[in-house]
Amino acid sequence: MQILEVELRVQNRTLKQVKREGMVALYELHGANGLLYGYEVILVRVLPAQEIMGRQYPEREAFPANESWGKEGWSYGVSQKQDAKRCFEQLCRKHVDCALMQTDLVT
Repeated sequence: MQILEVELRVQNRTLKQVKREGMVALYELHGANGLLYGYEVILVRVLPAQEIMGRQYPEREAFPANESWGKEGWSYGVSQKQDAKRCFEQLCRKHVDCALMQTDLVT
């Protein structure tokens, strides 16, 4: 399976994974100039291997879809770091698989 990247570029923004436990991840969101905009906490999705518009994709991890935001993904402002960490920790307590994998990239 293709694992979700620890650094992603989306719409002139960069998402940098700060912490991940199991299928719960915390990312920093940076603007085009590197300025910290805020934080995103997500439940990592697993997408099946599939063909989309003639292109083959392997089984892979992914960010929640836009329509799932608020149920599988949450955004926090630059001054809400502690709120984002609390959300991450609460989700980890809810998901058993968090104990299976722990990755701290930035403290």
